[in-house]
Amino acid sequence: MNAGPGRIVLFFLMLTVALAASDYSYGLHLSKKSLFVKEPMIVTFDINQTDHSKVMFFDFSLKSGNDFFVHRLDKRVDEGYHARKERYTYLVYPLKAGKIELRFDLLVRRGNDDLLTTAFTGGRYNVKAVETDDSHEPIPAQKLEVKPLPAGTDLVGKFKVERRIKKRILHSYEPLYIDIEISGTGYAPDIEQIAWLPRVSGVRLFADKPKIVRCYTKEGIKTEALFRYALIAQKDYLIPGLHLQVFDTVQKKSYTIDEPAVKIEIEPAQTASLIDKKSLPPPIESPGTLLKQFFLSLLIFGAGWISAVLTMRIRRSRKRKSGGNEWQNMVKSSKDARTLLKLLVMKDPKRYEPWIERLEYALYKGEKADLKEIKKEVLHET
Repeated sequence: MNAGPGRIVLFFLMLTVALAASDYSYGLHLSKKSLFVKEPMIVTFDINQTDHSKVMFFDFSLKSGNDFFVHRLDKRVDEGYHARKERYTYLVYPLKAGKIELRFDLLVRRGNDDLLTTAFTGGRYNVKAVETDDSHEPIPAQKLEVKPLPAGTDLVGKFKVERRIKKRILHSYEPLYIDIEISGTGYAPDIEQIAWLPRVSGVRLFADKPKIVRCYTKEGIKTEALFRYALIAQKDYLIPGLHLQVFDTVQKKSYTIDEPAVKIEIEPAQTASLIDKKSLPPPIESPGTLLKQFFLSLLIFGAGWISAVLTMRIRRSRKRKSGGNEWQNMVKSSKDARTLLKLLVMKDPKRYEPWIERLEYALYKGEKADLKEIKKEVLHET
C-alpha cells in the first residue's frame, strides 16, 4: 500500500537531477588506476555548458582527506557567452595502500542575464553580489588499486644526493661545514623527514634553515634542496654514513643512495706555552722604564695601523685593476640562471636572498629575469 507514494517521490527526485544535469556535460580522466603508494597520477576534468540560455559558473575540486596528497596544476577557462568551458588538472599522490576511493566535489552556479543586469546596474557603490542558484552535483567516486611500497623504503622517486665535507682535519673548536644537496623528482614531503646528518655524541651540531625549492609538474614534484650544517668538537669523531632505500615508480624497482662514514681528526690546542715554568712574579720596573715601554708600544701600534690601512688600499686598487677576485669572475662567467643560482646559494644564501628568489621564480615559475642586471647587482653587493 505504501510503495506507490515512495515510487512517485523517487521518480520526481531522479527527474529533478536529470533536468539539472542536462545543462552541462563533463569528462573525467585518470592517468592510472593501479599504482604504488606515493606514485604520481594526473586527474583531468573537463566541463562544458550545454544550455546556452543560462549564465553558468563551475568549481571543481578533489576531496583528499588523509588518503591523498593533492595539488592543482592548472585551471583553464573559456568564458564564451552562455557557453562556458573549464578544464582542471590535478597532481595526486595516494598515501596508503589498498582499494581506496578518490572522491570529487562539483559546484554548479546557475543564473541568467536579468540577474547580472540587476547586480551591476547603478553607481560604483551600488554593485551587489550576483544571486545564483548553487548546487553540489554528484560525481561518481573512482576506485583505485594502490600497491604497498617495498619494506624499508625511505624515498619514492628518482633522487640524487651529494654530500660535501669541507675538511677532514681541524683544530679544537674549529667548525666543520657540511653541505647536503638533494635534487630529483618524486614525493617531496619525505625529504624533510629524513635525518640527513644524525647527531654525534660529544659533537655540537648547528643547522641552517633548509633551502627547498619545489616545482609541481605532470611528472611529479621536482625538488632542489640544500641542507647546511656546522659541527664543533674537541676530539676526533666519526660522521655516520648515509644509507637510503629509494623506490623508483617509473622503473618499478628499488635502488640505494650511499655515502660512506667519514672520520674527522681534531688537533689539540698547544697549551704548553701558556703555563709558567716558574711560579715567580715578574720583577718590578721603574716608572721611567714603564713610560718608555708605553710610548714604544704606542709607536709600534701606530706604525702597524698605518701599514694595515695602506696594505688594504693597495689590495683594493689591485683588485679593481685586475677585474675582481675569483668569486666575481665566477659570477661574470655564469652562462645561465641555474649556474648563477647555485653559486649564490653556495656562497651566502642569506646575503643574496633577493637575487636567489628572482632566479628561482625565473627557473620554476616561468617569470622573466634579466641575468645581466642580476649579475651587475650581485657584483655591486659584493
